Amino acid sequence: MAKKLAIVLSGGGAKGAFQVGVLDALITTHGVKPDIAVGTSTGAIQALGVAQDDIAGLLKVWTGIKGNSDIYTDRSGLLGTVIFGGKGLHNTAPLRKLLKNFANPAKLAASSVNLQLGVVNLQSGEFRTIDKSAPYIHDWVYASCAMPVFFDPLETTDKQQWVDGGVKEVTPLGAAMELNPSNILVIRASPVSKLATTKKYGGLIPIGLRSVNILQAEVSRNDLANTGLINDLIAARKAMLAQLLATGMSGAAASKLLLPLDTQIAKYRFVPVKVIEPTEDFSDTLEFDPAKIARAINAGRAMVNDNWAEIEAFIG
Repeated sequence: MAKKLAIVLSGGGAKGAFQVGVLDALITTHGVKPDIAVGTSTGAIQALGVAQDDIAGLLKVWTGIKGNSDIYTDRSGLLGTVIFGGKGLHNTAPLRKLLKNFANPAKLAASSVNLQLGVVNLQSGEFRTIDKSAPYIHDWVYASCAMPVFFDPLETTDKQQWVDGGVKEVTPLGAAMELNPSNILVIRASPVSKLATTKKYGGLIPIGLRSVNILQAEVSRNDLANTGLINDLIAARKAMLAQLLATGMSGAAASKLLLPLDTQIAKYRFVPVKVIEPTEDFSDTLEFDPAKIARAINAGRAMVNDNWAEIEAFIG
């Protein structure tokens, strides 16, 4: 079977800058050519960049951010938002404009990369993915980024409301597996294992954001819970085949003996998974500080370059 690489990009808001550095090193420096790009929340922006074959444009978007006001502006606090009928604490007109300018339908149509964006429907509560054939793809990227309470949902003409796919799948590994890739690179925006902090949170919004981060970390742990099992099972299958062949058994006979195991592996779409994640959070979720963005991008590049031999062997 021909190799078919999927890249899965998690949510994390401003922390997604790390993913940009990883993608720049993988695709621009090392020439990796992914076949599938699946993203949720901030990862949806990066997935669009991959699918458009426009990592240079993605870098320009992130390095052009001069502060929070390039992404959102504050409304009149919680009370003002309620009084004036707002559906989110922040006005996201800047983000929507940025995404509209970045999305390039011509490049997307010409690309062979299968794009999938994770969103959640507020009415049904269901997670679904949007592919690149959807009209106004920039609106769907926004929907994937629309963190409830903080950002307005996307409202479609059928009176449905769509929000951040990270509400249900922060790291949309399952959506990638549905496409039957040969291997999956998961690029996380933040370290799922490092959540503790000594920082004190004061005020409703900082406490709310911290609570969202804790919840998303737990969702992401669940998303990735079986990756170790998947990789171990595949490694065990390879070891079993090597041992059978070492006894002098023919390849056909060994394959026949392993058929029950291979049937189960195929049934559950078990494919090798490698996770790339930062060693620290470089910013808070809604903290779009240019210096922190630059540091995160550089850390992403360094993570790939320092571990390229291992990554290259995984990609095959």
